[in-house]
Amino acid sequence: MSSAEPSSAASPSANKKAKISANPKPLVIAVIGYTGGVGTCLLSAMEKIGLKKPYALVRSSTMSIDGGAEIPVNFAELGKRLLEAAESQGGTPVIADVTASADVQNEYKNWLSKGISVATANKGIFAGEESKYNELLDSVALPAKLLHETSVGAGLPILGTINSLRTSSHTIVKVEGVLSGTLAYVLGAVAGGKMTLSAAVANAKELGYTEPDPRMDLNGMDVARKAVILARLSGLTGIELEKMNIESLVPKALEDCSVDEFMKGLPAYDTDFAARVADVEKIPGSRLHYAAKVDVDQKVVSVGPMACDTSHPFNSAGPDNLISITTNLYTRPLVVQGAGAGGDVTATGVLADILLCRQ
Repeated sequence: MSSAEPSSAASPSANKKAKISANPKPLVIAVIGYTGGVGTCLLSAMEKIGLKKPYALVRSSTMSIDGGAEIPVNFAELGKRLLEAAESQGGTPVIADVTASADVQNEYKNWLSKGISVATANKGIFAGEESKYNELLDSVALPAKLLHETSVGAGLPILGTINSLRTSSHTIVKVEGVLSGTLAYVLGAVAGGKMTLSAAVANAKELGYTEPDPRMDLNGMDVARKAVILARLSGLTGIELEKMNIESLVPKALEDCSVDEFMKGLPAYDTDFAARVADVEKIPGSRLHYAAKVDVDQKVVSVGPMACDTSHPFNSAGPDNLISITTNLYTRPLVVQGAGAGGDVTATGVLADILLCRQ
């Protein structure tokens, strides 16, 4: 990665087929959520690099251990059997969670305290109450690891980059991020007056870019959760979702109505939003983006529309996710850019975390 240029995860040998490096300790893996979109992509990616099939496969109500018959899910039994298998094989036990289940996250402390690593795409607990987050970190019994790279940018190396910078003596000054493909699409569509806000939202919904209720994207809460994670990894404390400055794109009057009523009512707000966009664009090259900003110096985390001048990295993001990281040494920001959603890229991010568990 170079300062002020998009990063690439590619290595000098990226054009060669990836191979698992020689390691005497096998991975003994349980995949929770293996039938979902990310889960199926994860199993495919594991097979592609020649990784041994998971020791256990778990879905919402049943699980199969060591190729056995389906039995009711029992997380205590899962952890016990995984540890026994790892010990008998001289391996490293890892649980990969590709669900959005709070019930699964509630088991992390127990698994980690017993030495089972957890690689997860589930962001809930990492953006939740700070005291519970700290308890989770304190529960890790080495050499177990707790890795959640994909909780912010799918397969993009964002959290690992921030961690590496901090451990190598950088002080994080500021982190800014375009973290929602849906909102990037909407803000891109209204730029230059190409489309009204309501038309952009309707188009995004029709294309399948939004949740069934677009307000789940437009309210900015998913971006806010990612901002909390970035803030905590950057060294900020006392950051709680409820205390943050989050500007929703959902008009107050349309927050509690039905989806149909929301879509019908949104055009009434087109003129005001168009004026806001035009005001930013009075300065040549400037754009309005929906972004998260973590100002470590000021100890402030904000989420909402951000006016960016022509030199800002966000103006080259297009439909991608983009994170801009400023440190005491990278005064010209380091930029990580690429697809921030999708089953394949998320699965490869989880797989990268699984592989890190045996280092």
